[in-house]
Amino acid sequence: MALLAVAATLGLAAPGCATSGRAATSTTTTTATTVTDPGPRTSTTEPDAPAEPDAVDPSLTDVPDEVFAGLGDPRIDVADYQVRLHAEPGRDEVAGTARLRLAATTADPLPSFTLDLRGPRATQVLVDGRRAKVSTEADELEITPSAPLEPGESTSVVITYAGEPEPASFPRLEVPVGWQPDDRGGWFTMNEPFGASSWVPVNDHPSDKATWTITLDTPASVTGVANGRLRSRQAVAGRRRWVWETDQPMASYLAFVAIGDYDLVERGGAEGTEVVFAFPPDLSPDERGAFDQLDPILSFFSDTFGPYPDDDAGAAVVDTSLGLAMETQTRPLFGSDAFRGGDAWALAHEVAHQWYGNAVSPARWQDLWLNESFATYADWLWRESQGEGSVRELSDGRGVPSAGGLAVLDPEAAATFDGAVYEGGARALHALRLEAGDDDFFELLRRWFADNRGRSVTTEDFLALARKVTDADVDAWADEWLRNPDPPELPR
Repeated sequence: MALLAVAATLGLAAPGCATSGRAATSTTTTTATTVTDPGPRTSTTEPDAPAEPDAVDPSLTDVPDEVFAGLGDPRIDVADYQVRLHAEPGRDEVAGTARLRLAATTADPLPSFTLDLRGPRATQVLVDGRRAKVSTEADELEITPSAPLEPGESTSVVITYAGEPEPASFPRLEVPVGWQPDDRGGWFTMNEPFGASSWVPVNDHPSDKATWTITLDTPASVTGVANGRLRSRQAVAGRRRWVWETDQPMASYLAFVAIGDYDLVERGGAEGTEVVFAFPPDLSPDERGAFDQLDPILSFFSDTFGPYPDDDAGAAVVDTSLGLAMETQTRPLFGSDAFRGGDAWALAHEVAHQWYGNAVSPARWQDLWLNESFATYADWLWRESQGEGSVRELSDGRGVPSAGGLAVLDPEAAATFDGAVYEGGARALHALRLEAGDDDFFELLRRWFADNRGRSVTTEDFLALARKVTDADVDAWADEWLRNPDPPELPR
């Protein structure tokens, strides 16, 4: 994520303009061949009466995370979400069905588990085709199946729900997080760090990554956009059904949905990708052209960090001022305030997140610097390659002052998306590069991605790999640059 209010000082100004040399084709809503509806199937047998839940220690039902508490359930591992969402511009309510494939991670049979859901209400829950008991407390569903879940066994959970999504507030900027309106009456989601649960039942913590299929049921004149590959756009009884599939593991905060008036621009892209851009129809040619930089950025980062971690890429521009950009997986999110001097500011930063943050995700929110510092440093590398100055020069005078002199690893820095986890951590990475040398440093970045792709990781994991790959005094570096609220100046 990049914050517009501090983009210039974060080193996130747009890189030099480059064109892809590929022709883009603009398309509007069209009808494709009918595909099998990926929505959930329900049992026709009479459900058994649910068992009464055992008392559960509340401390066991949330992922331990000192930054954002009360999210997720560590006792389950969701492998796949299939979500079908009925939504319309101008109407506050949504209706949906979510089919989850999950397994208990406990040593003993699991009598109940929780999912995060804020706003809509669950009207029915089936576990392996049998009705389950559901209770709602705060922003959680507690689900008690008719029989405990056996550890490690794949379980189907189907949740039918409806109601008005309830967005939360971004911890630093006080902007909405989750399901929210654009300026044309449509809807979109910006989920970091805990907004996905405003529109879908979810294990809403980045430690639990899963594949997703999102089917958007919209009026025929409306476009539905989500992450990944557009599998079909099917006309059904005067409406349209958009099926998007993400086949690489994705943290829930990276899921994306938009419904409204969009042009879909679809073309082949760099690194063997299929590119889809979602643009408001009145977005100017110059503004659309700003995204031509996507191809050279993808190629540069692929050469630097390793192969692009997906075969889908692109971006979405929503018709409202966001004050930030968001690294939604395969399709970074921008607002109408995203353009400066004909460039899409922060594009390189958000694309870098596809490696660091998306493919390799934080296991805890206190590890946020593994996302933001790495993307900030990657953006400096891109800008250096475009002749905008050296990484050392770009780091000078561009730091967001820490709100209270916070260290990179201070949980408060992650909780407020403080400048320490952006430029502070990027400076720390450059200090490590200077000590380790370029060969070992870039081998470390490539290994970090290659060894952990599809996983959620911690700072301790990074430090352990750095000790293996480099000859640097990694522990002293971490004390001086990550744990120290007043790190030294970078050497010149």
